[in-house]
Amino acid sequence: MSPTLSDYIRLKPVVELSEIPVTAWNGLLKALPEDQQDHPFIQYEFLKTLESTRSVCVESGWQPCHLAFYQGDDLVAVLPNYIKGHSYGEYVFDWAWADAYQRHGLDYYPKALTAVPMTPVTGPRLLSRLAPENTPALIDAACRWVEQSGMSSWHLNFLTHAVCDSIATESLQSDSFLRRQDIQFHWHNHDYSDFADFLASLKAKKRKNIVRERKPFLEEDSGWTFEWLDGESATAEDWQLFDKMYRNTFDKKGGWAQLSNDFFRACAESMPKQTLLLFAKHQGKPIAGAFFMRSESRLYGRYWGCFEEVEFLHFETCYYQGIEYAIKEGLQVFEPGAQGEHKLARGFMPVFTHSLHYVCRPEFREAITDAVNRENDWLDLRCIDYLAHSPYKQRHD
Repeated sequence: MSPTLSDYIRLKPVVELSEIPVTAWNGLLKALPEDQQDHPFIQYEFLKTLESTRSVCVESGWQPCHLAFYQGDDLVAVLPNYIKGHSYGEYVFDWAWADAYQRHGLDYYPKALTAVPMTPVTGPRLLSRLAPENTPALIDAACRWVEQSGMSSWHLNFLTHAVCDSIATESLQSDSFLRRQDIQFHWHNHDYSDFADFLASLKAKKRKNIVRERKPFLEEDSGWTFEWLDGESATAEDWQLFDKMYRNTFDKKGGWAQLSNDFFRACAESMPKQTLLLFAKHQGKPIAGAFFMRSESRLYGRYWGCFEEVEFLHFETCYYQGIEYAIKEGLQVFEPGAQGEHKLARGFMPVFTHSLHYVCRPEFREAITDAVNRENDWLDLRCIDYLAHSPYKQRHD
């Protein structure tokens, strides 16, 4: 009998990222398509910062348990993975599934989650320098680990469309994966020379609305200024100030600020060229701020905070300033965050996101499949409707 992949590749759960050398992890990024190699959220430095600042840890319900595949002593593939004791911070909602388990006297948690914590951004999940035909065997090994570990399910969130297709069709367990989709709104740079050029591409009503929303902040005597900083130019005091804004906003809404106090500063120190901070100031007084990250081709809006509620300030800080930055830097896509169909009127177009879900119990898998299929069909119709209401003069989809 000829040897199989499992005969010479072993799966090792890694509970601390520090067990893996940074060179070994980031070395796997070189096997990705060129435009994904600098994706900020899959970099060792970003994931390590989440752990070192204890933003993700056992106590927060995010127990690191990365699935590392070794050939001898060499790391050949890895999945960023966590054992979850809740469903917060995932942005692919399965609370109804957990309720169904509870009604039947079963535990939904712990579950396994392959994702980037608190980050609803599509990107690479399986990092591998093995040939693509070996991917199904890696996924099947992970499925066996989930079953043997006694977890209810395994969730792979915000996969690229290509990887989602590959796993859903080629894995030996492909029939056991449920495929979900959702919709986000992204801005695409159609070779705009400046913000005015972007405005000119919009229908008159949408263009006038954006001009109206920006006017209070752009008039010469408005007293408003917007200051961009990166990880090298922002000081420790700047990050402390933004952290206060971030927590103040969560406190007002009664939410849970899941990132620890020193996360933003630590992220800037470890990834200075990919970390961005924007302050909105009135008469020199900081009022609001936004945290962004970037690659060579994309801008990602991640967190916002403010000390005062000012009409349209969120749109200016989190959307319009980001569009201006992307145009200036020649970035192709600006992802401002999850959800929010109000973004459509401001130039952000609908984009599908993809996730896969391996549910261990067949009886629940069948019931959930019906619900997921109905959800996917409804989202298909929603996307058609969004496209029919495009803010652009010419179709961009």
